[in-house]
Amino acid sequence: MALVTHTVASPTTRTSEDAGTAEFGDHQLDYSLTTVPHPLTVSPENTVETADLIIVGSRFNDPIETNEIAVHLPIGTDASDLVLDYTGLQASTNLSNWTATPQPAQSRILFKPSTASGYATLTPEQGVTLQLNKLRISHQVGTAPLGIILKWRKAGTTGEFKSEAQELGVGKFPAGFYLRNLKASADHIGNGDSVTLTWECSAGPTYTLLYEGTSIGVSGYSDFTVHNITRNTMFYLEGATQQGTGSATLRLNTYVTVNKPDLEVGKLDVHDVTTIMGSRQLLGALATGLAKAFEVPTDGMLEVLTTNGRVGFQLNGGGLSYIGFPAEMGLSCHGVIPLEKGVRINLTTHVQEDIRGYVWWRPFGKVPLEVSW
Repeated sequence: MALVTHTVASPTTRTSEDAGTAEFGDHQLDYSLTTVPHPLTVSPENTVETADLIIVGSRFNDPIETNEIAVHLPIGTDASDLVLDYTGLQASTNLSNWTATPQPAQSRILFKPSTASGYATLTPEQGVTLQLNKLRISHQVGTAPLGIILKWRKAGTTGEFKSEAQELGVGKFPAGFYLRNLKASADHIGNGDSVTLTWECSAGPTYTLLYEGTSIGVSGYSDFTVHNITRNTMFYLEGATQQGTGSATLRLNTYVTVNKPDLEVGKLDVHDVTTIMGSRQLLGALATGLAKAFEVPTDGMLEVLTTNGRVGFQLNGGGLSYIGFPAEMGLSCHGVIPLEKGVRINLTTHVQEDIRGYVWWRPFGKVPLEVSW
């Protein structure tokens, strides 16, 4: 089992005109980024390598109208520059009747609806895919800021379009760098048992294992055993590389569930008979382009099994995280999401991934989850 969190947007930057509106603090679109190859590597000296970027935006709230989406790709030769130039760049989108125009003078690719009105409507749970192909990657290792500016307004209004800016960090790693296949020897263990983590990585970068406030250097290793695990634990494996002033970090995650885990609470009052874990309820099968939003009726866990793709999830409209691997890796993944009563969760799958799998609900108690699947 592995929970892989890919590049997601940092906290939104908004113009001052947005302050005080009902939408302030919520993203109009939540973005995820996939690079091909993954991870992205720099061009070797005296040659130029090309790569593709796939940006997927998801929306879960009321419809909005937009008259443009601009993707800013920094041009140059520094560590913070993503591409050398826009020569040969190809841009496309899944949105009908939209144009995509590279504008190197502004260091951006401009996506605009070609409708008579000059704007288009983005509906709830609609997927927006922006694809940039044949990018000429620069030579310096580093992390490049990729900016996305959405011009939007509430659907059905006639006011001015507001600007919402988000930034995604795109790591550029040395040629030959890889970090993949982080796995645990068991995804369900008994209280106090040990688990061995294994992974594959290239030599040279600095690798660090992080869990429960612990940081362990694991450079030169491809496995590590953690003993006496007493509660559900998320493990993170980071690979960091630096050349000159440029640096890039890739992080993988995996989650281990403990049967009858130790609990740490400030106060617990129990009256009458209490059932802690109810029966597992199958919610449904995963499918390409799936979008579900629901509120959990009690504390519990959402269990996800996925093959050939990733399941994106948001809790109470927060940041977007993933369970699974990119489709091109062809791997299976099993993950668990702990949830508190009343949490609203949005689940999505990418339209470009032929995903397979299932989702279950495990309540703490006997309360089923009512959701149309």
